[in-house]
Amino acid sequence: MINKECDLSVILPVYNEDQSLSIMIKILEATLDFNHEVLVVYDDPSDTSIPPAKELQKIFSNINLVYNDIGRGAQNAVIKGIESSKSDLVLVACVDEVIPIIAIKEMMELINKKNCDFVSATRYSFGGKRYGGSLVGGVLSRSANFIFRLITGIVFSDSTTGMKMMKKKVWNQINIESDPVGWAFAFEIAIKAQLLGCKMGEIPVKGVDRLFGGTSTFKLVPWFKEYIRWFMWGIRKINRFNRSQKKIITLDKYLN
Repeated sequence: MINKECDLSVILPVYNEDQSLSIMIKILEATLDFNHEVLVVYDDPSDTSIPPAKELQKIFSNINLVYNDIGRGAQNAVIKGIESSKSDLVLVACVDEVIPIIAIKEMMELINKKNCDFVSATRYSFGGKRYGGSLVGGVLSRSANFIFRLITGIVFSDSTTGMKMMKKKVWNQINIESDPVGWAFAFEIAIKAQLLGCKMGEIPVKGVDRLFGGTSTFKLVPWFKEYIRWFMWGIRKINRFNRSQKKIITLDKYLN
């Protein structure tokens, strides 16, 4: 990385995630053996994630609390977090999905050794799995990703997952246009990264929604409308996809 003082900035939007946050950060700090920072981004000073974050700061000097003064929601929290980050490489992750973070070092391997620009987690390929959460949300997610890939030829098997790592120069080229509803922006940036001709990578994860509780922000109608919007937008832009970039990059052990 260009910034030798910080190899990775981990962006964690939070919404009353006191239990999940403590567990995730402890796993992060036990797993990552390189310079990194963790930005815990909150919307409301009364958020229950703040007290445990402050306790964690007493143990880990690389934990930073960031107040999202842009607007409420995960999308704005991510924008604020990346604005505040130090590294040239950023990871966006959902705090309620603790287990997938063990794949961070593998994602970085695709960036550093395979020269990927943008790496996404996948719950639907190479042995990835999705457990828990809303049954309706799960069915819609799997079906939408399969159909979208079939129609557009996008390289990702799981465009909608919230766990994505990218070079900051890629993020800076993407103009976020989603309404700040849920994690629809994660779908948007997956589409736009391919339209930019980025070298894409994918690593399987086993996602378990809300394993440690917390407050869900899932709302079927507004989330569905925004995801459909980007589903149709991606289809309309199909002729702009870089047709030479049809193969997803992953680690050799997942291809055997």
